[in-house]
Amino acid sequence: MTTIIPTRLYKATEAGKLLGVHASTVREWWNEGRLAYIAGIGRGRKVSDAQIAEFIAAHEESDA
Repeated sequence: MTTIIPTRLYKATEAGKLLGVHASTVREWWNEGRLAYIAGIGRGRKVSDAQIAEFIAAHEESDA
């Protein structure tokens, strides 16, 4: 049996607050391919909590 782990999806404004940047920066990162997103769920693009965690981890490594 497959286990489905629920995930939270964030709009650009919500993701920006978590990442400490403006929503327009999140959208810019999406357009540049720097931050993954999910499209086709409701209106607009969204980013999952897992994608945010991966992004933060990758940037913590590069900042070290």
